[in-house]
Amino acid sequence: MKTFRPFGLIAIFILVIGLACSINLGGPATEAPTQPPVATDAPVQQLPTDVPTVVPATEPPTAEPPTDIPATAVPANPFFTDEFDSGDLSAWTQFYLKGSDNADESKGSATVVNGVLNFKLDSVDLYSYLIFDTNLYSDVRVEVSATNRGKNNNNVSLICRYSDAGWYEFSIANNGLYWIYAYDSLGVVNKGYNQLTNGGSTKIKQGKDTNIYAITCNGDKLTLYINGNEAAKFTDRSFKLPQGKVGMNVSSFNVTPILVDIEYFKIEQP
Repeated sequence: MKTFRPFGLIAIFILVIGLACSINLGGPATEAPTQPPVATDAPVQQLPTDVPTVVPATEPPTAEPPTDIPATAVPANPFFTDEFDSGDLSAWTQFYLKGSDNADESKGSATVVNGVLNFKLDSVDLYSYLIFDTNLYSDVRVEVSATNRGKNNNNVSLICRYSDAGWYEFSIANNGLYWIYAYDSLGVVNKGYNQLTNGGSTKIKQGKDTNIYAITCNGDKLTLYINGNEAAKFTDRSFKLPQGKVGMNVSSFNVTPILVDIEYFKIEQP
């Protein structure tokens, strides 16, 4: 019995220490560390929304326009504004050019309704031209008010110095682009459409809206204006078309219908 007494005391001591450690004396509990929250509201980069949408350029049409448009009597004042109130288009000649074999000119029209000239194109790749027959102009300014009521992918063009030799064509796309062409009918320089310059403008009101387009052909200087702002200027030293008629054009590309209203066509001195 004396031999086992020290070992009994040791066992009792260990038991007392264990009980003491298991008693909660009211101290603050220690919590396990947690991971920091992950942010979920990081700012999202906003891309600009006023950049014109780029659409691949369509190849110029290959058909030949008519060149035997008869001239009519010259009015007392060759500079005037046609607001189409009379509904009479007898002073104008219309023709179509095709951008592809899919174009169907029977699905195009240009008519006056309630004092507004309506261009309607229900065919893709169709270019509808109206040429004012009455006068010939050398230096001239032309302006139109054009309202888009159909698809956004269309062109409105203004024309000066139209003759058997060719013409200058200023083409503005409703999606924000523009081109200036010289059409060489006889092949004196390079037969067909020749691009002189092109670009884009944020001044073009896209979608279903109204734009004021104007051009000046003054000597060898060709200038395009969009809603009162100069958009492009080119000096032509190659084609040098001297004089001719003025006109306009509305074109479709790969979508239909194209519906454009022309409120007026103004002819002025530059």
